[in-house]
Amino acid sequence: MKWEVMTKKIFSFKLISIWIIFFWFTIVNAEPNEELALHHFMQGEFLINQGNYALAVLEFQDALAFDPNAATIHVSIADAYRRLGKMKRVEDHLLIALDLDPSDIEAKEMLGQYFISQQNYVNAEKTFKELNSIDSLNLDYVFTLADLARVNKKWDLAIDYYIKGYNIDSQASNGLEQALQISLTT
Repeated sequence: MKWEVMTKKIFSFKLISIWIIFFWFTIVNAEPNEELALHHFMQGEFLINQGNYALAVLEFQDALAFDPNAATIHVSIADAYRRLGKMKRVEDHLLIALDLDPSDIEAKEMLGQYFISQQNYVNAEKTFKELNSIDSLNLDYVFTLADLARVNKKWDLAIDYYIKGYNIDSQASNGLEQALQISLTT
C-alpha cells in the first residue's frame, strides 16, 4: 500500500513538473518568436529598399513563419510580390492582411491600386470609395475616383470628383483643368 501511495505521489509530482515546464517554455518562447518575426520583417524591408525583392520575399516568409497573424508582414510581402510581378500573390496577401486587420489603410490602398493594374475598375472604385469615406479630404482618393469615373466614361461623375478635389485644395488646379477638358470634349 505504501508503494502505491508513493508511486502516485511521484507520478503526480512528475506530471505537475511537466506541465510547469511546458507552460514556462510556452511563455518564454512567445517573446523570441515575436523578436524573430520582427528581425526577419526588418531584414525584408531593408532588402526591398535595396531593390532585392526576391530575398525580401524570403525574409517576409520567415517572418510569417514566426508571426502568421501580422497584417503588416502580409502587406509588405504583397509589395515585394508586386515588384516581382507576381500579381496573384499580391491579391492573396492583401486579402489576408485585410482579414487580419480590416482597418489597414495601406493594405486597402495597395489593393485598390492592384485592382487598377488588373483593370478591375469595379473593385477599384469600391475600394477607393471606402477609402474616401474614411478620409474624404484625401486628394489622392478623390482624383483616383475621378480617373476611374473617366475610364468608365461616367463623365458627370468624373467632373464632380475633379471639382470636389479642387474644392478641397484650390492649389490642385489640375483637377479643375481635367473637369473643363471633359466638359469641352463630351
